[in-house]
Parts: sequence; C-alpha cells; structure tokens
Amino acid sequence: MAGSNVVRIRRLGPSAQDLGAAIQGFLSFCQAKNLSPNTLVYYRQRLAAFARYVAEHHCEFPLGEITPQIIRGFVAWETDRNSASTANHSYTTLNAFFSYLVRDGLLDQNPVDRVDKPRRRRAVIGTFSPEEVESILATCRNDFVGVRDRAIILTLLDCGLRASELCGLRLEDIDWREQTLLVVGKGDRERVVPFGSAVRRALGEYIGRRGDLPCRELFVSVYGEPINRHRLRAIVRRRCESAGIKGVRCSLHTFRHTFAVMFLRAGADAFTLQKLLGHSDLGMTRRYCELSRTDVLEKHRLFSPADRLRSVGPTSGRKRLK
Repeated sequence: MAGSNVVRIRRLGPSAQDLGAAIQGFLSFCQAKNLSPNTLVYYRQRLAAFARYVAEHHCEFPLGEITPQIIRGFVAWETDRNSASTANHSYTTLNAFFSYLVRDGLLDQNPVDRVDKPRRRRAVIGTFSPEEVESILATCRNDFVGVRDRAIILTLLDCGLRASELCGLRLEDIDWREQTLLVVGKGDRERVVPFGSAVRRALGEYIGRRGDLPCRELFVSVYGEPINRHRLRAIVRRRCESAGIKGVRCSLHTFRHTFAVMFLRAGADAFTLQKLLGHSDLGMTRRYCELSRTDVLEKHRLFSPADRLRSVGPTSGRKRLK
C-alpha cells in the first residue's frame, strides 16, 4: 500500500506478523521490567480489546500496513463502547505497545506518533462532607464485618491510599510506635504514610477480631482470605449506599479526593501531600487537590478583595437611587 500514512514493518519471521505473539512478547517485556500486576492486567485488557477491534473491522491484523487511521478508529470505538477515560488509557497502552515493537526492530515507526491523544473532560472532583463520612461510619455495626469496614474507611480517609495499596497492606507494615504504614505504590515504590489516633484505635480493634490467621494481608474476608480490589470496591459502595449516598461518588477514589481536600483545608502544603499520595510529580497532586465549586465560593466570600476595602465593603439595608 502506498501513501505517507503507512508504517512498514520489517519482515522478521512469522512472530512479527502475529498480533497475539506481539502482545505476549510485549507483556513478557513488561513483566521483565517488574511492572505491577495491576498494570500488566490493564495492558492485557486494553490490548485484547484492540485485537477484538482489529478482528471485527479489519479481518486480520495488518502488520504490513499499520496506519494511524486504524489507531484512531480503535480509540473512537473505545470512546463509544466505554468512556473517554478508557479511550485515553487505551491510547497510552497502544503507544507503549508500538514503542516496544519499534524498540525490538519489528516496526520502523510507531503509528501512534501521528495520532492525537484523545481529550477527556476534567470533571469536578467529588468529595465527602464530614457529615457524610460520619453517616458511612454509622452503618458499621459491632460485628467482625462492621469493625473491619470501619477500619478500612478510616484508613482510606486518613491516609489517602489507592485500592491496590490498601489491599496490599500486611500486618508487618504497621509501625504501632510511630503510627505509620509502609505502603507499596505504583512502580513498587515504597513510602511511609502516617495515621492518626482514630485509625490506631480502629485498626487495633479490628486486628483483635481478626485473630491469628495464616494470611499475612491486613484486611481479610469473613473466611480469613485477603480481600482484593473488586471486593474492596463492593464494600465501599455498599456502605455509601446504606448511608444514603448515591451515584459516582460511591467509590474508593472519593475517599482519596476527600483526604487530599481536607488535608489542604487544614493548612497543609501541596509538597507534603504529594509525598503522602505517592505522586511522582506535583502536577498530578494539583489534579487531586482541585477544590469543589462550593469551596471556591466559600473562600471567595471570606477573602473577597473588594469586600475587604473599607470604602466599598458590604452594606445592609436599602438605598434610594439618586
């Protein structure tokens, strides 16, 4: 096929012409780089979706003529089937995948280079109010599940952990004297996250109910098995709905957002928050720390520059027009 949009592949044998083999090679490469299991799972899911798209729309993977149009079509397909956020992640996955093929000499050029990254709407970050958190905690009874869920909710609120980070906590990761958790974040980067007295009491009560189990993971099911991210999401969603909170805010990340906003409201700085959240750069922290519209209105009422001028400050009562 002629044309400037065609990316030619070097003929290096059957494996170079097989999408499944290329994907497996890429995943093996990522595993050798010691990427997190969650990243590997997500790459596998998005590349499987790409393979399905190619099979449905192009009959076979056209490794001899990989075009940016195919990439654009897949990204649009992902947006229609899932969401703009998923399409954005799929774009990132394909960029990593084709960069690997170029690096290994299977492609001369990365077709994603000529595809614009899809834009996604930056929604206002949702948070819980202190009253809503109290309502969520009030749904936790004094049985094992209630005590465990209370400890989970308070840890999420007080430490701002990701789902995978909380599920990965082990008993030995708790430093009771310093009141800190040793957290393994993205890229297997470790960080120390402090927790307060309320979390200390909640964890102590929960571990007392948990007892001595072979499982070393901190949070377990009623059968003594470690809980995974899917189970954790279900726990949070059920507690939120029981408290009368509906919609997209019924999520684990809402606790992470709430932690960030409450931390800033209390007077903390963004650099400290960046370390606690485990972000590699401050730009990501700013995204998590965007305040809601209500916060902006309240801050403006408190610090309105014009209202703080004596000569034009707020007045009460009616005045006759002159």
